[in-house]
Amino acid sequence: MPVIDFANSYMTWFPKGPGNIARIQLDAACTLINEQSGATATFYLIAPCRAERMYLDEPLFQMPNYEFCGIWSADEFLIIRTHWVSARDNREYGVYHERWEKIRLDLRHFPQPRQLTDDAQIVQATLENLPLVARTILHDPASNTRALLEYPIKTMNLMQAPPRFQVDTGPLIVPDFAASPMHLIEQFEVAHVVYHNFDKAEFILRKPVALPEPTTDYSLVQVTPAQNEIWCATPFSGENG
Repeated sequence: MPVIDFANSYMTWFPKGPGNIARIQLDAACTLINEQSGATATFYLIAPCRAERMYLDEPLFQMPNYEFCGIWSADEFLIIRTHWVSARDNREYGVYHERWEKIRLDLRHFPQPRQLTDDAQIVQATLENLPLVARTILHDPASNTRALLEYPIKTMNLMQAPPRFQVDTGPLIVPDFAASPMHLIEQFEVAHVVYHNFDKAEFILRKPVALPEPTTDYSLVQVTPAQNEIWCATPFSGENG
Protein backbone atom coordinates (compact mmCIF):
# COMPACT_ATOMS: atom_id res chain seq x y z
CA MET A 1 0.00 0.00 0.00
CA PRO A 2 1.44 3.44 -0.92
CA VAL A 3 2.49 5.78 1.91
CA ILE A 4 1.06 9.31 1.70
CA ASP A 5 3.42 12.28 1.53
CA PHE A 6 1.21 14.53 3.66
CA ALA A 7 3.45 17.59 3.33
CA ASN A 8 2.69 17.62 -0.41
CA SER A 9 -0.95 16.40 -0.46
CA TYR A 10 -3.89 18.79 -0.64
CA MET A 11 -7.62 19.32 -0.87
CA THR A 12 -8.69 22.21 -3.12
CA TRP A 13 -12.22 23.52 -3.50
CA PHE A 14 -13.48 25.43 -6.53
CA PRO A 15 -16.63 27.54 -6.09
CA LYS A 16 -19.62 27.79 -8.34
CA GLY A 17 -18.84 31.08 -10.05
CA PRO A 18 -15.99 33.54 -9.36
CA GLY A 19 -15.67 32.99 -5.59
CA ASN A 20 -12.72 31.99 -3.45
CA ILE A 21 -10.56 28.94 -4.24
CA ALA A 22 -8.89 27.36 -1.21
CA ARG A 23 -6.03 24.85 -1.20
CA ILE A 24 -5.56 23.16 2.19
CA GLN A 25 -2.93 20.62 3.20
CA LEU A 26 -4.02 17.17 4.35
CA ASP A 27 -3.28 16.34 8.00
CA ALA A 28 -4.37 12.69 8.21
CA ALA A 29 -6.39 9.92 6.60
CA CYS A 30 -8.51 6.99 7.74
CA THR A 31 -9.67 4.08 5.61
CA LEU A 32 -12.57 1.99 6.88
CA ILE A 33 -12.62 -1.61 5.64
CA ASN A 34 -15.63 -3.89 6.00
CA GLU A 35 -13.90 -7.21 6.72
CA GLN A 36 -16.95 -9.19 5.57
CA SER A 37 -17.67 -7.51 2.23
CA GLY A 38 -14.26 -5.98 1.54
CA ALA A 39 -15.82 -2.55 0.88
CA THR A 40 -13.57 0.41 1.70
CA ALA A 41 -14.03 4.14 2.19
CA THR A 42 -11.26 6.67 2.83
CA PHE A 43 -11.63 9.97 4.68
CA TYR A 44 -9.13 12.84 4.88
CA LEU A 45 -8.65 15.44 7.62
CA ILE A 46 -7.59 18.86 6.36
CA ALA A 47 -5.24 21.16 8.29
CA PRO A 48 -7.03 23.62 10.60
CA CYS A 49 -7.25 27.35 9.95
CA ARG A 50 -9.00 30.30 11.62
CA ALA A 51 -12.26 32.03 10.74
CA GLU A 52 -11.49 34.93 8.40
CA ARG A 53 -12.98 37.57 6.12
CA MET A 54 -11.76 37.48 2.55
CA TYR A 55 -9.82 40.19 0.69
CA LEU A 56 -11.09 43.18 2.73
CA ASP A 57 -9.20 46.36 3.74
CA GLU A 58 -9.99 45.89 7.42
CA PRO A 59 -9.19 43.32 10.14
CA LEU A 60 -9.42 39.92 8.50
CA PHE A 61 -9.90 37.64 11.51
CA GLN A 62 -13.53 37.16 12.48
CA MET A 63 -14.29 37.88 16.12
CA PRO A 64 -15.20 35.95 18.16
CA ASN A 65 -12.88 33.62 16.29
CA TYR A 66 -13.11 29.86 15.82
CA GLU A 67 -11.08 27.01 14.35
CA PHE A 68 -12.16 25.73 10.95
CA CYS A 69 -11.25 22.21 9.86
CA GLY A 70 -13.01 19.35 8.16
CA ILE A 71 -13.11 15.78 6.91
CA TRP A 72 -13.43 14.94 3.23
CA SER A 73 -14.28 11.75 1.33
CA ALA A 74 -14.77 10.97 -2.35
CA ASP A 75 -18.02 12.95 -2.49
CA GLU A 76 -18.91 14.18 1.03
CA PHE A 77 -17.56 16.65 3.57
CA LEU A 78 -17.95 17.35 7.28
CA ILE A 79 -16.93 20.87 8.33
CA ILE A 80 -15.98 21.14 12.02
CA ARG A 81 -16.10 24.56 13.69
CA THR A 82 -14.65 24.77 17.20
CA HIS A 83 -15.43 27.98 19.09
CA TRP A 84 -14.17 29.52 22.32
CA VAL A 85 -17.38 28.30 24.01
CA SER A 86 -18.45 24.74 23.21
CA ALA A 87 -22.15 25.66 23.01
CA ARG A 88 -21.31 27.34 19.70
CA ASP A 89 -19.40 24.36 18.27
CA ASN A 90 -21.02 22.89 15.20
CA ARG A 91 -20.54 20.31 12.48
CA GLU A 92 -21.88 20.75 8.96
CA TYR A 93 -22.44 17.73 6.71
CA GLY A 94 -22.84 18.02 2.97
CA VAL A 95 -22.08 16.64 -0.47
CA TYR A 96 -19.70 18.42 -2.81
CA HIS A 97 -21.93 19.19 -5.77
CA GLU A 98 -24.46 21.06 -3.62
CA ARG A 99 -21.89 23.63 -2.43
CA TRP A 100 -18.91 23.71 -4.81
CA GLU A 101 -18.31 23.35 -8.49
CA LYS A 102 -15.47 20.90 -7.90
CA ILE A 103 -13.39 19.38 -5.11
CA ARG A 104 -9.91 18.09 -5.91
CA LEU A 105 -8.01 15.69 -3.65
CA ASP A 106 -4.37 15.58 -4.76
CA LEU A 107 -2.46 12.78 -3.03
CA ARG A 108 1.27 12.33 -3.42
CA HIS A 109 3.11 9.25 -2.21
CA PHE A 110 6.68 8.48 -1.25
CA PRO A 111 8.42 6.56 -4.06
CA GLN A 112 10.51 4.28 -1.79
CA PRO A 113 8.87 3.97 1.62
CA ARG A 114 10.46 1.61 4.12
CA GLN A 115 8.77 0.18 7.19
CA LEU A 116 10.78 0.59 10.41
CA THR A 117 10.40 -2.53 12.52
CA ASP A 118 12.35 -1.84 15.72
CA ASP A 119 13.30 0.99 18.05
CA ALA A 120 16.85 1.31 16.73
CA GLN A 121 15.66 1.86 13.15
CA ILE A 122 13.13 4.44 14.28
CA VAL A 123 15.76 6.33 16.30
CA GLN A 124 18.19 6.34 13.37
CA ALA A 125 15.62 7.52 10.82
CA THR A 126 14.43 10.24 13.21
CA LEU A 127 17.95 11.58 13.80
CA GLU A 128 18.53 11.63 10.04
CA ASN A 129 15.50 13.92 9.75
CA LEU A 130 13.65 11.64 7.35
CA PRO A 131 9.90 12.21 6.93
CA LEU A 132 8.05 9.67 9.07
CA VAL A 133 4.49 8.47 8.49
CA ALA A 134 2.62 6.20 10.89
CA ARG A 135 -0.24 3.78 10.42
CA THR A 136 -2.42 2.65 13.30
CA ILE A 137 -4.83 -0.21 12.66
CA LEU A 138 -7.92 -0.64 14.86
CA HIS A 139 -10.42 -3.52 14.81
CA ASP A 140 -14.08 -3.50 15.81
CA PRO A 141 -15.38 -7.10 15.97
CA ALA A 142 -18.96 -5.97 16.55
CA SER A 143 -19.19 -4.32 13.13
CA ASN A 144 -16.53 -6.39 11.34
CA THR A 145 -14.72 -3.12 10.62
CA ARG A 146 -11.02 -2.41 10.39
CA ALA A 147 -9.81 1.19 10.48
CA LEU A 148 -6.46 2.12 8.99
CA LEU A 149 -5.34 5.48 10.36
CA GLU A 150 -2.48 7.17 8.48
CA TYR A 151 -0.77 10.36 9.60
CA PRO A 152 2.61 12.14 9.56
CA ILE A 153 4.69 12.00 12.74
CA LYS A 154 5.29 15.67 13.53
CA THR A 155 6.71 15.09 17.02
CA MET A 156 8.90 12.08 17.85
CA ASN A 157 10.58 11.57 21.23
CA LEU A 158 13.57 9.26 21.48
CA MET A 159 16.45 7.95 23.55
CA GLN A 160 19.67 6.63 22.01
CA ALA A 161 20.91 4.25 24.71
CA PRO A 162 19.02 2.05 24.94
CA PRO A 163 17.08 3.01 21.79
CA ARG A 164 13.52 4.06 22.64
CA PHE A 165 10.88 6.08 20.84
CA GLN A 166 7.56 7.67 21.71
CA VAL A 167 5.19 9.13 19.14
CA ASP A 168 3.22 12.21 20.21
CA THR A 169 1.39 13.68 17.25
CA GLY A 170 -1.80 14.91 15.67
CA PRO A 171 -4.31 16.00 14.74
CA LEU A 172 -5.77 12.87 13.19
CA ILE A 173 -9.21 11.27 12.96
CA VAL A 174 -10.46 8.26 14.92
CA PRO A 175 -13.76 6.46 14.25
CA ASP A 176 -16.27 6.05 17.06
CA PHE A 177 -17.32 2.47 16.37
CA ALA A 178 -20.16 2.72 18.90
CA ALA A 179 -21.79 5.66 17.14
CA SER A 180 -24.65 5.27 14.67
CA PRO A 181 -24.64 8.50 12.65
CA MET A 182 -26.82 9.10 9.62
CA HIS A 183 -23.68 9.44 7.49
CA LEU A 184 -20.49 7.43 7.94
CA ILE A 185 -18.30 10.54 7.80
CA GLU A 186 -19.99 11.84 10.95
CA GLN A 187 -18.62 9.07 13.19
CA PHE A 188 -15.10 10.54 13.34
CA GLU A 189 -13.50 12.40 16.23
CA VAL A 190 -10.46 14.66 16.00
CA ALA A 191 -7.65 13.40 18.24
CA HIS A 192 -3.93 13.24 19.03
CA VAL A 193 -2.11 9.96 19.71
CA VAL A 194 0.80 8.77 21.84
CA TYR A 195 2.52 5.37 22.00
CA HIS A 196 5.94 3.80 22.43
CA ASN A 197 5.32 0.26 21.16
CA PHE A 198 3.59 -1.45 18.27
CA ASP A 199 0.52 -2.99 19.91
CA LYS A 200 -1.29 -0.21 21.77
CA ALA A 201 -2.28 3.40 21.15
CA GLU A 202 -3.51 6.11 23.50
CA PHE A 203 -5.78 8.74 21.95
CA ILE A 204 -6.95 12.02 23.42
CA LEU A 205 -10.15 13.19 21.73
CA ARG A 206 -11.30 16.75 21.30
CA LYS A 207 -14.44 17.07 23.42
CA PRO A 208 -16.37 19.71 25.39
CA VAL A 209 -14.97 20.35 28.88
CA ALA A 210 -17.01 21.70 31.82
CA LEU A 211 -15.08 24.77 33.00
CA PRO A 212 -16.72 27.96 34.34
CA GLU A 213 -17.98 28.22 30.77
CA PRO A 214 -18.06 24.94 28.84
CA THR A 215 -15.28 24.98 26.28
CA THR A 216 -13.74 22.44 23.92
CA ASP A 217 -10.28 20.93 24.21
CA TYR A 218 -8.50 17.59 23.99
CA SER A 219 -9.90 15.98 27.13
CA LEU A 220 -11.18 12.42 26.62
CA VAL A 221 -8.46 9.74 26.87
CA GLN A 222 -8.94 6.32 25.26
CA VAL A 223 -6.39 3.49 25.41
CA THR A 224 -6.96 0.72 22.89
CA PRO A 225 -5.20 -2.30 21.44
CA ALA A 226 -3.78 -1.34 18.07
CA GLN A 227 -1.27 -2.33 15.44
CA ASN A 228 1.16 0.55 14.89
CA GLU A 229 3.49 0.83 11.90
CA ILE A 230 6.10 3.51 11.24
CA TRP A 231 7.41 4.20 7.75
CA CYS A 232 10.16 6.52 6.56
CA ALA A 233 10.20 8.25 3.21
CA THR A 234 13.34 6.64 1.87
CA PRO A 235 16.04 4.16 2.91
CA PHE A 236 18.28 5.75 5.53
CA SER A 237 22.08 5.79 5.57
CA GLY A 238 23.80 2.43 5.39
CA GLU A 239 20.88 0.75 3.61
CA ASN A 240 20.71 -0.38 0.01
CA GLY A 241 17.01 0.35 -0.48
